[in-house]
Formats: sequence, structure tokens, C-alpha cells
Amino acid sequence: MDTEDIRGLGIGDVAGRTGTTERTLRYYEELGLLAPRRDAGGRRRYDAADLDTLYRVRVQRELGTPLADVDPAAGDLLALTTRHLAELDDRLAALTRQRERVRAAEDRLLGGGAPTAEELLGLLVGFAPEDPAVVRSVSLLVYRDVAAAHHWLVETFGLGAGPLHRGDDGVAHLGVLRAGDHEVWLHSEYPAGRLASPVTTDGTTTASLAVHVDDVDAHHARAAAAGAGVDYPPVDQPYGYREYGARDLEGHLWSFQHPLREGAAG
Repeated sequence: MDTEDIRGLGIGDVAGRTGTTERTLRYYEELGLLAPRRDAGGRRRYDAADLDTLYRVRVQRELGTPLADVDPAAGDLLALTTRHLAELDDRLAALTRQRERVRAAEDRLLGGGAPTAEELLGLLVGFAPEDPAVVRSVSLLVYRDVAAAHHWLVETFGLGAGPLHRGDDGVAHLGVLRAGDHEVWLHSEYPAGRLASPVTTDGTTTASLAVHVDDVDAHHARAAAAGAGVDYPPVDQPYGYREYGARDLEGHLWSFQHPLREGAAG
């Protein structure tokens, strides 16, 4: 298991941190799916290998495998995480469709109308006509040097690093970053498609990203210390967010925000 080695966790620790009840953990042990060691006092101790096994069991159960058919040794961990991620993506897409139905009903009610019978049926059972629906968005920013921007945004703004895709010339033409559950694609300049970086347009930019963070002030301190050009420091905005703005190495404006408590904004 390619993680930090975890030793000596008790059954209560594992239950609390994984959401698996102690009763279920004992049941898995009775079935031979788990075999944690015991300490001198007879207490169960779970190490990294046990947690690897537990993850394999839980993923197979999550994917619909009957308990009698669960095999912790079947398949490699990468294959399981890939299947797990696909399952989560399917759930997110379904939830997004359902959320859109609820939002549409709310809009109708706010406008003084009432949902139709079909809309209400969709709210009740999570089903509606399978019209095409927007389920995910990806932001795209243009850079002259994609590889340098990719590295800078990870190190300075703390974005999650995705892959860099290079052409036959070895130059990175597309980079992927993650901001929470959202992806940001870094695209190389493409004059034929009128895609240009702010460094090419004398600082003019027509795109900006707003990213939600847990602590705006702490994120600002990190970015400023790393050399980001801060346009404005953290401030409580009248539209209900505390935010600050900063420029990246090629001049794109990023806003980092966190919702204010109701009534906190002026």
C-alpha cells in the first residue's frame, strides 16, 4: 500500500475514521475478510495492510458485489480506485441532474408560479424525462508557458496537480489542475483560435476564476509569501463573501473566496 504506514490503530479508531461500524469490522473478521493482529492485551490492532484490505472490501461492496463474493485479494488497488472514482462520478452526475430539477422548481415558485405535475414527479422520485443536462464544467485558461504555469499554480495557490500533456516537440500544450471538485485546464496559446495569454495581450484578460477556500486570510498569506501579485487583500464583500484577488505569473486574475455568515457582510 503506497501510503504512510499506519500502525497500532484500535477498532474504535478505524470505525470512527472510516465510517465502518465496529460491529461490521468484527463481522468481516468472522468471515475471514480481515485479520488484524492482537496486542498483548488481546485488543485488535489495524495497520496499513489491514486498511488496504478494508478499502478493497468496502469498494467491492459499494460496487454491488455480494458479500459472499467479495475477494480482498482480487484485482490491483489502482483498478479498484479507478472503478470507485467512476462510480462516484456517476453519482455526482445523477445528483447534479436532480439538483437542477429542484432549482428549476424553486425558480418557478420564486416567480409566483407552481411546479407542473411532471416537475413534482421528478422531485418525488428523482426521475424526469432524460433530456440532455449540464452535469459538469471545466474552466480553461490560456498560457504562453503551460509547464511553468502548472508548476507555479500548484506551488503558489496550492491547486491540485493533474497531468501535463506534451506534444511530439516535448512542449506542454495542455495541463490539468484541480480546485476542489473542479478541473482547470491550462491551454497553450493558439493564434488560429484567437486564444492568447495576458502576456501577449499587454495584460488584457477576459477570463477570471473564483475559487472557494476554507480560510481566505491564510490562503492570502501563503500566496503573498510565495510571490503572487495581490490585486486586493482579503475583504468582506457586500455580496456575501470574504475574498482577495491575485494575479498569476502570466496575469490571469484569481479570486479566492469563502462565504460569510448570514448578515456579516455590509
